[in-house]
Amino acid sequence: MNDARHAAAAGVCLALPEQAHSKLTQLRDHLGLLAQMTYAVTKEEEDELLEIRRSVLGTCFEMAAVQLEDALHAVEHATRTNHRSSSSPLRGEERGEGAPSP
Repeated sequence: MNDARHAAAAGVCLALPEQAHSKLTQLRDHLGLLAQMTYAVTKEEEDELLEIRRSVLGTCFEMAAVQLEDALHAVEHATRTNHRSSSSPLRGEERGEGAPSP
């Protein structure tokens, strides 16, 4: 977490791969829907118990965990790929950037 805070303070931005962004967006929407379903609609419902099966609740949490895992994996992969390409030991001509400088 310190690395992320340091990067944010230094003005460094990380771009999410499109698939990771989509997974996080789906997760946000899924959690928002669950929150809306649990809020009381009327004042009378405020004191009523919300009955939900453990298996349904477990499935909701499992889906959230899988979506987060997929998105984090995509970000890790993109970060490693970007890091490797920026710290490549190859000289410019080996990367197709023209002749070496004298």
